[in-house]
Amino acid sequence: MSSVRHHPKTQTLADFAAGRLDEARAVVVATHLGLCADCTKAVSDFESVGGHLLETTKPVEMAHDALEKILARADVTANVIVPASPALDQPERNLPLSGFLKGSIDDVKWKRVAPGLSQSVIEAQGYRQGVLRLLKIEPGTQMPKHSHSGNELTLILRGAYEDEIGDFGVGDLADLDGEYTHTPKAKGDEPCICLIATAAPLKFKTLAGRIAQPFIGL
Repeated sequence: MSSVRHHPKTQTLADFAAGRLDEARAVVVATHLGLCADCTKAVSDFESVGGHLLETTKPVEMAHDALEKILARADVTANVIVPASPALDQPERNLPLSGFLKGSIDDVKWKRVAPGLSQSVIEAQGYRQGVLRLLKIEPGTQMPKHSHSGNELTLILRGAYEDEIGDFGVGDLADLDGEYTHTPKAKGDEPCICLIATAAPLKFKTLAGRIAQPFIGL
């Protein structure tokens, strides 16, 4: 049984298994799978169902550009490989994320974007530029209150935070959309480091948040 308490939505796991997520979100989900045995099994079950459907579905003629589309998709997901076993001690060493980092999180070059907030943008394909990033929230720092204009996946790699939804620790993943408004605050004595993929800009509810948004890039 996994010790992780917050997981991706069932639809997100199904989309991951079917290869329907962009690279940015796929990296976040794959890294979570390396920390969560329950979700790893769920994805395996989805893949088994998909394999069975392929075996029992009547073949149809492929489109003329099917091969090109498959090869293009293979380029996007080449680095997204699920580790064989969960390891909560150093999540950044999980294969999906390590392929995008030069070393470990300790080697990341952080850019300060607001008091108590630093980030490092990771090059990955998504709906828009800069959709995948590491965010470091110093102990006691609270993010501006915000909602989402699209899907946001936030995976905790180190430390912890709390918000209106609950407490999030290492391995927990917040899979949020426009229905949620929250104000994450880092808790404990160490910085909270998150891996975040956003499909669209956040909707900040405070004037300070809206002023800071162009500098944060979220």
